[in-house]
Amino acid sequence: MAKPTDKRRGTGRAHRHDAAFKHLYAFGLMAWDLMEVVLPKALFDELDPSTLERLPAEWFSASLDRRVGDCVWRVRRRGGRSLVQPIEFQRRPERLMPLRLATYTALLQEDLARQGQLDPGGRLPLVRPVVLYNGVRPWRAPTSLAADGEAAWPAFALVDMGRARVEDLPVNNAVAAQIEMHQGALAQNSDGVLGRLSERLGGREHRALRAAFVEWVRVSVVPGMVPEVSRLKGELRKIAELGELQDMKSLVLKSMEDYWQGQVAEARADERALLCRQAGRKFGERAAERLSAVIDGVTDPERLAEVGDGVIDCGTEAEFLARLQPRG
Repeated sequence: MAKPTDKRRGTGRAHRHDAAFKHLYAFGLMAWDLMEVVLPKALFDELDPSTLERLPAEWFSASLDRRVGDCVWRVRRRGGRSLVQPIEFQRRPERLMPLRLATYTALLQEDLARQGQLDPGGRLPLVRPVVLYNGVRPWRAPTSLAADGEAAWPAFALVDMGRARVEDLPVNNAVAAQIEMHQGALAQNSDGVLGRLSERLGGREHRALRAAFVEWVRVSVVPGMVPEVSRLKGELRKIAELGELQDMKSLVLKSMEDYWQGQVAEARADERALLCRQAGRKFGERAAERLSAVIDGVTDPERLAEVGDGVIDCGTEAEFLARLQPRG
């Protein structure tokens, strides 16, 4: 029974991880900052951020085959043309990703044509797909449909969050701060990265985006750095600033503390269950039931250690039950 439970838990974590990414990039500021990261500067400078619009990420072929992407944004360029950026979030390298994105691009453009939303003169928009990869292994899968010796086929921009050079990323950019956090900046330089992020996401207008960012930290970053949480608490409590920076730090700190407390509570519950099982096997069911009532809700590690010593040291049920009595 344990295996299916573990599998379901893993699936649930993966779903929350994907949902946190999609929610974060449902905000135009994140899409804009990602464009700054992946596009050539000359092309990025042509874009008008006030025209950002999110497009549907679901398409149907002529035979009604359904394709669903993660996120798509469109923005106008000087001169009336436009740029479309499909964004895919990946935790594992995918060999057929170029083919998948080529299919998405074709269906997306067909959909725009059907709705009369092509660029002036009936021209197709410029499509620049992006894969935001946050896996453990380096991405060694293809990023283009081009075969050896052939001319370049349409490709996608790969952002490998674990290996991107932070010093090469734009300043005052939320995606750059996200990559820093993914690479461990919360443990190494929490004040620095949170300061840069809050500078970019300050103000009432970005309150919802800040909350989405904190949720991504809680779901995708904190679980991988539990051993660092105790030290991070101390660092993040050094809040001398006021206003939005304090707001961001407080939210991240609370998220980490909530997660850490949940982990501790779960570990203590497992420890209590193990002690009851061991007492039952040595002294019988009555001793296990009595122990369960005595240590219900106990989280003090020293008290639980004393009970464990009692299970080992005591020779009889009566001796063990007497040892459980409160000390005078």
